[in-house]
Amino acid sequence: MGATRLYFLLFSLYSAHASSLRKLNDIDNLKNADYGNSPPHHGLQLLFWFAQKVLDVDENNSLMLDSNFDPHRGDFGFQLYENREGVLPSLSSLRQSYYSVGNLSYPAANALPSYVRRYYKNTNVPERNMDRLIVSVDENRPNRMFKVFITTQNQGKNDFNPSETYEIDSALILLIRHTLDCKLHEKPNKIYYTYKISQYTEDMEDERCSQFLKQIGYNSIDCIPIIHRKKRSLNSKCNTFEGIKLVIKATKQGSAKLTWKMPADIMRKKRYVNVHIDTWQNSHSSDRNKKFTLYDFSGDLETSVSLNAGLQPRLQLFNSFGKLVTWYGPEFDGANRVIPTRIKGFDASLQLHTVDGKACARLYIKKTFSNWKDVLYYSWVGFYKSSQHEHNDYFTYQYAVNFEEVQGHNTKKYEIYQYKSNMAIAPGVQIRLLMKKNYNNILAHTSSWEDDKEMTISPSKICKSIPGHKPELPLPWSEPEYFYGPEFYDANKEFPTAISDFDASLQLFTEDGKACAKLYIKNTFCEWEDAFYYSWVGFYKSSEDGNGDYSTYQYAVKFEKIEAKSTKDYDIYQYKSKLVIAPGVQIRFLLDKYSDKVLAKTKPW
Repeated sequence: MGATRLYFLLFSLYSAHASSLRKLNDIDNLKNADYGNSPPHHGLQLLFWFAQKVLDVDENNSLMLDSNFDPHRGDFGFQLYENREGVLPSLSSLRQSYYSVGNLSYPAANALPSYVRRYYKNTNVPERNMDRLIVSVDENRPNRMFKVFITTQNQGKNDFNPSETYEIDSALILLIRHTLDCKLHEKPNKIYYTYKISQYTEDMEDERCSQFLKQIGYNSIDCIPIIHRKKRSLNSKCNTFEGIKLVIKATKQGSAKLTWKMPADIMRKKRYVNVHIDTWQNSHSSDRNKKFTLYDFSGDLETSVSLNAGLQPRLQLFNSFGKLVTWYGPEFDGANRVIPTRIKGFDASLQLHTVDGKACARLYIKKTFSNWKDVLYYSWVGFYKSSQHEHNDYFTYQYAVNFEEVQGHNTKKYEIYQYKSNMAIAPGVQIRLLMKKNYNNILAHTSSWEDDKEMTISPSKICKSIPGHKPELPLPWSEPEYFYGPEFYDANKEFPTAISDFDASLQLFTEDGKACAKLYIKNTFCEWEDAFYYSWVGFYKSSEDGNGDYSTYQYAVKFEKIEAKSTKDYDIYQYKSKLVIAPGVQIRFLLDKYSDKVLAKTKPW
């Protein structure tokens, strides 16, 4: 009986902690929370970074990240958080899990931007690595985030401080992310929104993060060197040198190119400045490769040092006391801070990586995909010097089954396989996974190395309503982003349904009282007819009908293209059936001749 009471008391205490968490809804709430508002804390930078990764908000107010994102794989250093202390609320479903990010000691955290990691190697106090961001994730759709929390570890312990743990409302996430320029467009009997967004370079994102921190009240001036009088030596508690940029990129030969930029006053105040590049082994590595003396405020320097994960530039300065002060630049990430790309139709992903300055391909295979070597027996990865090259114009290639397993890097749910090519890593390099010996069935391709192409982001609730106008329909929260205008009415105000693992969507609508199906195919999905050669759409009188109990059907490749309604980014294909539209009617997209693999199904009419 006593044990039962003790358990109930502990449970009540945990519940009280979780239920008393403060929810931050706007910038003022965040500012007044006084959370991590001085160096070397990185929690606010982590929150800003996460907001930039959010692409969308679904109808349940859940945040959606890029479909390639998977915390199970350890992307950006995400790790499972079991909430054993009960600091966070209990999860509402067995399908949900908590994942934390922000532990900068994890090698995978090198993929985080430099503004998040700025103080980690440039300070020696515990506060440099105590902040975390925690999300609750749908296990079946790991890019879907239900709730977001920021928290801080208790000093010297492995648990979190409830008084410094806050839930972040999705509206606040959207306020922090890119501002959208929303404009109202009107046509007869139609009111709808469009938007535009600028692509930000890494420098611009860093600058925006600085502006965000200033708005919150983050005081970087607090970060100053401390002189120990007894030792008469300089011990930098938080060595920031604001305004310094020190970055490693790739040359055409696969070696490290050092790019630097320093405020003029640093060069004037210091006796001299030099820079050297170290291969990272630990926080205090002294194994240097090359040493370069700099005489200009900024510039680029091509070195002979081969690119490898962990390569780190270090800036050495001598202060007015003649003491050496070292500023650590961001460690080089072997994948250039790009997460793996999903392989369409399979529980696997592809990633471009570099080892010793050579282009490498990594396959992340989910452990449940146990027969992958049989399924992908004829699949191969091509290495291309440019994304503009044709599929058959590869520099070299290797069959997927010949990749070697990477020991020590596997995760709980993934195994990692790698192939190191003889092609130098360089700007523009790309790899592609092709299904068979021919060149017309590509399952995945990575972005080009050091690619700065414009990103596509769906509309979000950050768009403010135009005074005096209210759209007749809600803004679309699901991809694709082109669903504006009259299609909504023909489709009973239902948005298209994404077809799993492919850049395509399915929509039920009506014409002349008949049930019709539309396929929205993204223009970049140029091989869709090969991928969907055996795929078909079934028309059902009820959502209760079995997959084989269709009223009629049609193969996807026989749909008719609607030129007049296709957009810049999407082609639209349509099929009109003989089934009368009626309450309960549903359409389903099935991958092949069999009736057991449904990739998409619409809501009943």
